[in-house]
Amino acid sequence: LRELEDAKGDLSQEVLTAATLLPRLPRRSFDFHKGQAGRVGLIAGSRGYLGAAILTAEGALRGGAGLVTLYVKEDVYPLIAVKAPVEVMVKCVADYHEVLEQKHDCLGIGPGLGHANEVEVLEVICRAPCPVVLDADALNMLARTGLAALHERRAPSLLTPHPGEMARLVEAMPGWSPQGRVQTAREFVEKFPATTLLLKGSRTVIAAQDHPTAYNTTGTPGMASGGMGDVLTGLCAALIGQGTTVCDAACLGAWLSGRAAEVAIATGAASEETLVASDVLLHLAAAFGEVIGGLRKA
Repeated sequence: LRELEDAKGDLSQEVLTAATLLPRLPRRSFDFHKGQAGRVGLIAGSRGYLGAAILTAEGALRGGAGLVTLYVKEDVYPLIAVKAPVEVMVKCVADYHEVLEQKHDCLGIGPGLGHANEVEVLEVICRAPCPVVLDADALNMLARTGLAALHERRAPSLLTPHPGEMARLVEAMPGWSPQGRVQTAREFVEKFPATTLLLKGSRTVIAAQDHPTAYNTTGTPGMASGGMGDVLTGLCAALIGQGTTVCDAACLGAWLSGRAAEVAIATGAASEETLVASDVLLHLAAAFGEVIGGLRKA
């Protein structure tokens, strides 16, 4: 709460609300079609972690992506193809480099991925010409290799670490000892100018160069369960795929997922103790509706 109070009247900081997010929400003309809604590719999932890939894919679908393709290795394909949402294209690849041969508006990389294909994944991160959203195992891969791939990237990147993952990223940069979440976020994007950082927590912080540091105002302790970050990864990738800037997608994604969780609890569909990531997916429509409601009133 202290950060929110300090942000008032400070142009270098902003507090995210439905009203401030309305201008950033993708708009659709009457003749809008799926090709304009974005082609999102996902590199996610491994044996034992199929659910992470499925939640990420559902997050991309519920975020409005026109086409969602989930890329998996041969050992995972028969397991995940029967579990994935029917709207998702599941493609088997022998090597993740094959993903670079396809056209994407955004790539989401990391949830449930494991570490068996680290070299391939890091090269995709480094070489992908489109924006990427990096979470979970993709962040751990970056940390283990000194963030080399991030140093080499030129296209925009969105990193969505929780505090533990952020600590590993900090440890990967010897001599850097930031103090506090806000300073950590601001200094990180100074070191990586093409990167937006969404630092998750009880008060999520979003930082990007030449943008005000943003503080999310939604969310609940009920979100302290597995899969929430997977949904966020897919949601942000979908927003970017529709043409939203990476920073705006991070702000929208954080607010919408947090608000969806709040709505699930407020309507009795869940409690703080029973809330799961699937509840967030089911209530994203209500969260979008609160932002879009501002347009209808204008």
